[in-house]
Amino acid sequence: MRSTGAAALLKEMTSQKSCPSCVVITCSDWIRRERATRYILDHFAGEAYRPQSFAFGESGRNSFAHFMNDVAAPSLFEPQKFVVIRALESARASDLEPLSLLMAKKPQGVHVIATGTSLPNSPNFKKAVDKHASLISFEPLKGAELRRWTEREIRHHDISAVSDDIVETILSLASEEPEAVSQLIQKLSLYLSGEAPTIEILRTLVPGRTHASDFELAEQLFAEKRDRTEILLHELLSQGSSPFMLLGLLTKTVTNLLRLRILLDRGCKQQDIRNELGVSPWLFSKYLASVKNLSAARLSKTLEALLKADFRLKDRSLGPGAILSTLAYEASKHG
Repeated sequence: MRSTGAAALLKEMTSQKSCPSCVVITCSDWIRRERATRYILDHFAGEAYRPQSFAFGESGRNSFAHFMNDVAAPSLFEPQKFVVIRALESARASDLEPLSLLMAKKPQGVHVIATGTSLPNSPNFKKAVDKHASLISFEPLKGAELRRWTEREIRHHDISAVSDDIVETILSLASEEPEAVSQLIQKLSLYLSGEAPTIEILRTLVPGRTHASDFELAEQLFAEKRDRTEILLHELLSQGSSPFMLLGLLTKTVTNLLRLRILLDRGCKQQDIRNELGVSPWLFSKYLASVKNLSAARLSKTLEALLKADFRLKDRSLGPGAILSTLAYEASKHG
């Protein structure tokens, strides 16, 4: 189910007179799980309502059984009881038995919202969800959908005059993680005083991580002379950039360049290729400029060198500087 479908289900649910006895929300990122949970609570219980909550992995099995007994117990002071259960994916099958029983009984006035990155590996619980719960499942945000979500977050925080490169910079600095994207946008909105955002301001907010330098590194990786590449690597590492994040960015960039090169060689139209890659016009133009003099064979060799560097980095056989320097050598020698 696409995230837009999940949002539509939420709206349909809140159009009803009463909340379902059990709602299960699955989503790979924390921010949308929590927002969906709060959306349901605000509508049916009120903005000031603070539900009882439990998170798997933070307490033992007996604690959850005790919590569920508490939930099921009738209360004269709280005729409508809402509870939130988090981290479903961490629960063992045996842990979930009290929740499955409660879902089947549907005690009057009790409403459970259970959330997690995914449903736990329990066939019995999945059957109980199918039969007794309302399931809202968000797909992971990526590509064009992540970009649209980021643009909505920017508008939500009343930030105006945002260019394509600003959006791409935010995504890069936040490593395309929705929670980090939202936090950076919130930080940006507090920093700005009515002026339009700039890349320089974003660099100030996230020291040690600069989108422009990262992209320059990806471009320099294909230069025949390694001098500028080595200098950039030293600067980024000394500024505090994570070598894993640098490799992740480079791998993503080279993968997209390879896909672009292959599709261009097949004679595909540029608009169709951009839609396939799911990137903005600004970033696509950067990719086009970079791939102009690169062959699919060279890009494949560079991607292979990146994977080797990633393995060495995780193996910790050498320091990050030496590993990335070796990567620069491997990429330049295929020119």
